[in-house]
Amino acid sequence: MVLVAEDSEALRQIISQIVMDLGHSVCAVKNGQEAVDACKQQEQNIDLIIMDAEMPVMDGISSTFKIRSIMGENWIPIIFLSAYTDENYIQRALDSGADVYLRKPVNRVELSAQIKAMGRIAEMKQKLDELNTQLQNLADQDGLTKIANRRVFNERISYELKFCARNKLPFSLALCDIDFFKLYNDTYGHLAGDNCLKKVAKTLERSFKRETDLVARYGGEEFAILLHGADSKEALLLLEAMLANIKSLDIPHSASNITKHITISVGLVTNDGAGSEITPNSFIQRADKALYEAKEKGRNRIVAH
Repeated sequence: MVLVAEDSEALRQIISQIVMDLGHSVCAVKNGQEAVDACKQQEQNIDLIIMDAEMPVMDGISSTFKIRSIMGENWIPIIFLSAYTDENYIQRALDSGADVYLRKPVNRVELSAQIKAMGRIAEMKQKLDELNTQLQNLADQDGLTKIANRRVFNERISYELKFCARNKLPFSLALCDIDFFKLYNDTYGHLAGDNCLKKVAKTLERSFKRETDLVARYGGEEFAILLHGADSKEALLLLEAMLANIKSLDIPHSASNITKHITISVGLVTNDGAGSEITPNSFIQRADKALYEAKEKGRNRIVAH
């Protein structure tokens, strides 16, 4: 939809007709304040704004400033119409946030061309935004398992430890390792190993459904689980349910020294939030020590420190 802001009824009708002839719907207002109000109410529906310079109640430059403030990063092209030819005025109009400055009287061919051009630019921007979103998702995602990667984990654990210490909230970290995974690869091949990693990763992710939880691939066959606000008792319950989910996958592992299906070992540490802030490295080292102990005690178990 195109928002047309013009105080002259005759010009408003002419501009609106040009817009409709190009196949767009129109929302027509007669002053700058009404244009601002329309943007507040219909932000998601407005694709282009055609703005007169001199209007009662609020002029075009003032309303353009306000509209840009309202929209923030949500860019909408604005075509400015004015009879003024003074370069300083034109510069003010463009500085307010206008993308195009057209002089009155309105030329149908020129205005139509600019509307089409702004449409093409808006379409390209949308595609670029979608591409940037995809690239960001790829940057945050482990290539094989499609869960969060080590970089996301590193950023998140630093934030969570600070947040939970500041707000005196418990916070738990679990490091998980697939038992005898090298033997699994040697027995079934690396393609089967990759499929196993993907199945385990998705099962871990499904086991922790709160928005504040994070499951990430830590490296190789190792995964990290961040549990915001979870004390050791709650974390243990969640992890035990996770172990049951892994068991239910029933992925054969004939080379395992403990059972004939895939299992995982878990090291758990909890910060109760009562003490001083600890570093991510020291917290991870504690979890890694607990994981090592779980392996030493026979694997397929949780050891909490």
